[in-house]
Amino acid sequence: MATVGHMELSPQAVGDRNIQELVSSCNKDGMESLRNGQDKAAFEQFKYAEAILLANHMNEDNTALLAVTCNNLGCYYKKTGKFHGALSYLRRALKMEAELNADEVTLAGTHLNLCAILSKVEKHTKAVQHALCALELMSNVVASRSNATVEEYTVLA
Repeated sequence: MATVGHMELSPQAVGDRNIQELVSSCNKDGMESLRNGQDKAAFEQFKYAEAILLANHMNEDNTALLAVTCNNLGCYYKKTGKFHGALSYLRRALKMEAELNADEVTLAGTHLNLCAILSKVEKHTKAVQHALCALELMSNVVASRSNATVEEYTVLA
């Protein structure tokens, strides 16, 4: 058993945490690569993260990371003009986020990504539906908090 602070962790818990750290790092590095125009490197990071998560799918804690990875893959496919791939990954992400009761800002961001892609493929009615979902989610966030963050206002804008 490994010891962290005053807690002893089982080998499984240590392994799970290492997996989560590795996947988080892959997603972070992938998004940085995507921002820097290194699309191939970004894709490799995201697919590696996805493969790790799918190989370790027994752990429910990994579902949130899989949702992030799917969202990032959706952004990759959107940037590279592969809109049907983007839609597939973003729909998977939204489904997982809804099942996990993700926060409204996360859900709104995914709805807006879907909106943008649906508009690109000229599915404007569906795009508007996702835009309205995002607007409703963010309006609720802003209305319920007296101290909404800049990020929350940015999503709303």
